[in-house]
Amino acid sequence: MRLIDLSGKGRGPISGRGRQVYELSKLILTAQYIPIIGGGKARWNHIHVADLSNVFLRLVEAAVAKNNDSELWGAKGYFLTESGEHIWSELAEQIGREAHEMGLLSKQPQTQELSKDAAMKQAGFEAVSWGLNSRGKAERARKVLGWEPSAPSLEADIPNILKAEHEALASAK
Repeated sequence: MRLIDLSGKGRGPISGRGRQVYELSKLILTAQYIPIIGGGKARWNHIHVADLSNVFLRLVEAAVAKNNDSELWGAKGYFLTESGEHIWSELAEQIGREAHEMGLLSKQPQTQELSKDAAMKQAGFEAVSWGLNSRGKAERARKVLGWEPSAPSLEADIPNILKAEHEALASAK
């Protein structure tokens, strides 16, 4: 199973919250440091949840239209989605800077090593993934489905993620 990191507010009825970047933001807001796992060089793909849902929409539309193109289904019916990739440590540092600039932290947080075990206690696998690599390219989605990501980038969405996490933390008190 290939994992991607979702950003953006979900449109579903249960949870509009992604996991990995949201948990990273939550940790930065609560612990007031920037967690680095391992060497801090792990790379990961990301995609806005609206862009991901548009890939599913194109596939459903093809199915409804009874499009039996072998490029869509069967052995070739595997599509990766991504709108870019990030290095976890750089993303964590950007989140820390944004949180400080937004006034959510009283001082600029410093980097601090986070062990795999401590990460598991923080947020389970989502936090451990901050030290793992998961990379792919959405070549088939672009070529076969004519799909292109169009939602805001992960970097542009960081203020919204921080705001949502800050509000969730405040309402949990």
